[in-house]
Amino acid sequence: MSKALRIPGTRRSRRPLAGLGVLAALGLLFWLGVSVFLGAGWQTIAPTLTDEIGEASQLEGFTLSGQIAWNRIYDRMHFTLEDGVLRSQLTLDDPDAAAMEATYLRFFTNRTYVVPPEQREAANEKATISGSDSDGELYISVPVDTVCGMYTISLPDGTALRLRAGKMTLPSPDTAWATLGKTPQGELDYAYDYTWNSGTVEMETSWPWSPLSGDGFALGAGYGLCWAQDYLGRAPGLYRAHGLTTEEITALPRDGLVYDKEVLCGSTEFGSLEPFYCPEDAAEALAGVSMADGSTLLLYRTGEGTLCADLVNAAGSATDHRELLTLEDWESSSSLELMPRTDDGQATLSWYAHTQGGGGRYLALLRAEGGTFTLARCVEDKDHLDPHAVVVNPAGDKILLAYGGSVRTPYGSNTQYLSDRRRYIQLRVYDLDTGRMTYMGHINTGADRDRTGMSGLQSAPQSRIIIYDTLQKDGGLLP
Repeated sequence: MSKALRIPGTRRSRRPLAGLGVLAALGLLFWLGVSVFLGAGWQTIAPTLTDEIGEASQLEGFTLSGQIAWNRIYDRMHFTLEDGVLRSQLTLDDPDAAAMEATYLRFFTNRTYVVPPEQREAANEKATISGSDSDGELYISVPVDTVCGMYTISLPDGTALRLRAGKMTLPSPDTAWATLGKTPQGELDYAYDYTWNSGTVEMETSWPWSPLSGDGFALGAGYGLCWAQDYLGRAPGLYRAHGLTTEEITALPRDGLVYDKEVLCGSTEFGSLEPFYCPEDAAEALAGVSMADGSTLLLYRTGEGTLCADLVNAAGSATDHRELLTLEDWESSSSLELMPRTDDGQATLSWYAHTQGGGGRYLALLRAEGGTFTLARCVEDKDHLDPHAVVVNPAGDKILLAYGGSVRTPYGSNTQYLSDRRRYIQLRVYDLDTGRMTYMGHINTGADRDRTGMSGLQSAPQSRIIIYDTLQKDGGLLP
């Protein structure tokens, strides 16, 4: 080991405070350097606005805000387009990014086929152990020729309710399965009870994937669901949902056997749906939306193909009714979505109307105050833009459509790629009275300038996700 050279007759003076001061100064310089580097770095990848047709003055009255995210990391580029001016700010390790994970898929409906209650005893008599694994799990099989369709609806607070959809005869005898073993299973776990999962195309299409339309919504202190059509003895309209917690489901009486184990039968209903508002002329309920001041919006169509919007108070009584559109050959609806919004006094809904001639996509624009609609109109998406965000100006005579890229919604992920994949947010402004487009432009998300490595292992243009600002009651983060 080498030793430091010491000159005889000299003595080194020790000044620790001075040394710490030098280190502090160096640390400050380093921090300032990093700050300047990061500041210059993120500015180079900041989003930019480009006008293509018309001037930015056409964007006055519109505010569009959101975040640009990267896969697998929690940094966020916040942006706001307000009156034609685009501002942005990068936040490293954004706390909202982690909170956003909790807003995925708030409502969920699961379909299952189980052994009917009246056939359980006969099924158990024929139950056999058909296999096992190294963990001691036993696979139990039973022959079935009839199954019972069930819907299990999960709510955002972790509760669930289960509804019976009726019996279905199989095209030919088959086998249902369950699992027994040392591993604890919840009552809603797959193969907890005898389950059949070999549905034919004819059976799969004979009953809807979900009896609900649109997403659930906040209703008072709980949740509401939109029942789509006259089905299972329920009229189309809005219903108040009450689910049971995992503990409450576990505490329910065991009412059947799987081989020799007592279970809560998969055919047992629990929880409840109570009618809240069901208009008599509704043939199909499209969506329920929580609005301001305790009001709820119901969008529905009549048997004559008229689109109606009703505003309903907390007591379940309509306070305003508007007819928005009539399509005489309207058969059904799909792909309904509540657009991101930052104000619960208004709502924009997008859906596809299936007609005998093919159909088309429409936007319902609604604004309410004091129990009355102040804006209620419907427009067709004739240019097939399928927007991811829609903003209505204060006067209610123009709309801004934003679309393109990979967009994350509060209820899942929309991975429809448009126009140069994830590099641009396309913008269009339309005059609602004339239907004429008055502005076209785009926001460059900065992907083509990203050389900072923020995109992780993927190439920058493939990794960016747009998250439009949305209210908490709709699954977003805004209060």
